[in-house]
Amino acid sequence: MKERIKDAFTSFFISVTLIDAAMMILGLLLRPEQRFGYEVFLYPLIYGLIGMIPTLIISTDKELTVGQVLLRKCMQMLLIMVLLLAFMFAGNPMDKEQISAAAGVAVSVAVIYVLVNVIEWMLDLRTAKGMTEDLQNYQQRAEREASR
Repeated sequence: MKERIKDAFTSFFISVTLIDAAMMILGLLLRPEQRFGYEVFLYPLIYGLIGMIPTLIISTDKELTVGQVLLRKCMQMLLIMVLLLAFMFAGNPMDKEQISAAAGVAVSVAVIYVLVNVIEWMLDLRTAKGMTEDLQNYQQRAEREASR
C-alpha cells in the first residue's frame, strides 16, 4: 500500500507538470488573448487529482500479462479523458469553439498519459538497474568472503 501511494504521488506531480505545459500550449493556440488570475494555478492540481482517480481505482496487486497491462492502461486513459471532459465542459453549450477545445483537451490527455507512463517507466528502469548493481556487488562481496 505504501508503494502504491508513493507511485500515485509520483504520477500526480509528473501529471501536474505536464498539465501546466499543455494548458500553456492550448491557451496560446486557442485563446492567446485571454488572461487569467491566480485561481488558474489551482486547475492543474484539480486536473491531476481527477486524473489519479482511475489509477487508484483500476489497480491490482496480482501480476498481469502485457496484454492485460495495456488494456488496463487504455481503460485508465479513456476514463481520465471522460472525467476531465465532463468536469471541464459539462453544462456548457457545445459550439465550434468548445468542440475544438474539447478535442485539444482529449489529445492533451492522451499525450500527457503516455508521457507520464514513459517517465515512470524510465524511473522504474533506473531503480531496477541500481538494485541489480547493488545485488551484483553484494554477490561479489559474498563470493570473496566465502573464498577466504
